[in-house]
Amino acid sequence: MSSPGSPGDGQGAGSGSTLKPYLRRKKSSLGETKIAVLGMAGVGKSALCVRFLTKRFIGEYDQASENKYKCSTVLEGESVTFELLDTRSQNDDMGARDDVVRWADGFVLVYSVTSRKTFDVLADVRRKVEDMKKASHVPVILVGNKADLAQFRQVTQDEGARLAVDLSCTFMEVSASEDVTKVTDAFHTLCKEIVDYKRRSRTFLDRVFGLKKS
Repeated sequence: MSSPGSPGDGQGAGSGSTLKPYLRRKKSSLGETKIAVLGMAGVGKSALCVRFLTKRFIGEYDQASENKYKCSTVLEGESVTFELLDTRSQNDDMGARDDVVRWADGFVLVYSVTSRKTFDVLADVRRKVEDMKKASHVPVILVGNKADLAQFRQVTQDEGARLAVDLSCTFMEVSASEDVTKVTDAFHTLCKEIVDYKRRSRTFLDRVFGLKKS
């Protein structure tokens, strides 16, 4: 598959990728935002990633490969640089392997609205992520893909919304094939939450170490 840039080296670029670097001071203090896309095989993880990065929809992907893209996007008038990892589910791990969870700052949990099995596993994936991160709140967004396939739906929108409440995260239903705007909104929402989370964490650490110094 040809990626937004070159899939072999994992270097991709979103639309308008020749953007100014995210404010230099903030970039150096927060580092690059790292997002991992998790979920069972076949839910459309690759389609969502490529739709966001290139605005194009491609229906078929190599299920055996895992791709990492580096790109920039504009968020609230600022350019944000981040890495996006399109994971592969191995042995039903949903892509949530130790190295992936340690690497990522935030996670897109994807299921297909046409498959209840892909939906039912995500609560355990969220718990696994939190256990590995040793944190009660990790930036996550729950995404129900293939919303255009209403005739094959097995998971209602209300069920998705209720699971998001249980997981204390944002929820969106999208269609990678039909609606690039909602796909973009999902990634932007998570990216903003990660940046805000890092800023809060930095402020807390500054306050703690500041008190120790005083």
